[in-house]
Amino acid sequence: MKIINTYSFKGGEKFLKTKHPKELKEVQDAIKALDATLCLTKESKEKTKKGQVLFSPVDMNNYLKLVCHQKGWTTKAEEGKKRKFVEPRHAFGKGRFREMDGIKNKVGLEIQFGKYAFMGYDIFSKMIIFKNLKYIECGIEIVPSNELVKFMSTGVSSFEQLLVDFEHRGESNIDIPVFVMSIGLTDEEKTKSQTLRELFRTNKKEALLKIKLRKYNGSAPGPK
Repeated sequence: MKIINTYSFKGGEKFLKTKHPKELKEVQDAIKALDATLCLTKESKEKTKKGQVLFSPVDMNNYLKLVCHQKGWTTKAEEGKKRKFVEPRHAFGKGRFREMDGIKNKVGLEIQFGKYAFMGYDIFSKMIIFKNLKYIECGIEIVPSNELVKFMSTGVSSFEQLLVDFEHRGESNIDIPVFVMSIGLTDEEKTKSQTLRELFRTNKKEALLKIKLRKYNGSAPGPK
């Protein structure tokens, strides 16, 4: 995949390039290493996209975490566990907790393929909580581009939607530097995924020899 657009919130890009260039490059490299066509694994049941094969947010998230895990951003879950990775977590007691997709050297990482409210929550609330707890001093947020969202389930928000909050909310003295990167398909991925989607529409049996559909329970993502 590739980075389509970026937004530097409260000087996030400069802050990371100055104080955490290694961590920033690791996340950028993880994006470039992801072959999006491997995530073309969700058969849509929605009326407007019924019968189409879509990109799975879960698979994209897991592939990105796998590469980041190899660089120490998170730990792998025990064998047999439903979740593949153990995200950095802070417990507040009585079953209350908050967790991030990754933390390394005071840099917090969030990979968000949910509704736009969750994107804003990551940046304007969760990252501030982790900063107050002394875990992080800045953040990186990965979100899908508007172009990528067209080939995902309805309800997934995009970088362009998040810009509305940035432009109209402004910055607060409690905010922390965050660098937002929107990701999308390379030209090669566009061609390959288009071919696979068309094959799935016209010859599903043959397409399933090249596409591995995942079981999708449809549980809604939310803040954590």
